[in-house]
Amino acid sequence: MSILLRASASIALLFAVPTYAAEPATDTHPCAAVIEASERLGCYDKAFPPVAEARGTAADMAAERDRALREFGLNKVQLRVREPERMRIIAPGRIEAAVTRVGSRSTGERIVTLDNGQVWLLTEVTMKGQLRSGDRVTVRQAALGTYMLLTPKKTALRAKRIQ
Repeated sequence: MSILLRASASIALLFAVPTYAAEPATDTHPCAAVIEASERLGCYDKAFPPVAEARGTAADMAAERDRALREFGLNKVQLRVREPERMRIIAPGRIEAAVTRVGSRSTGERIVTLDNGQVWLLTEVTMKGQLRSGDRVTVRQAALGTYMLLTPKKTALRAKRIQ
């Protein structure tokens, strides 16, 4: 097909397509005609009121922001001391569970799956602290927000939760 024939076919298609953009939209919402943005938003809010869950969000966000400002710069230990006593009892400093699976990455790091569904990565590549399915282990909080997995023989291994 020649270039001239393709060009004339394209022009014919162009004129065959109706031009909707030139016609003013008659089926738009009346709020769309409001020029001022805040007034337009008010109009839409009246026409489509927010759902019940979204109504309390401004107050909730303000309270959350105030809490974040009060707690800015505090570490986990300092935050835990400020918590009410009932929250300190609820949030454990350690867990005990049984090993259901021990795997490894190509880098040599071991992956330990526990019977509570948690999956931990042992971040040290070492042969100490052998683990087998069925072993009871303890995972406890350590310094600077890290965790230690204690084997049945009380060998401490650095761990990071991945699931």
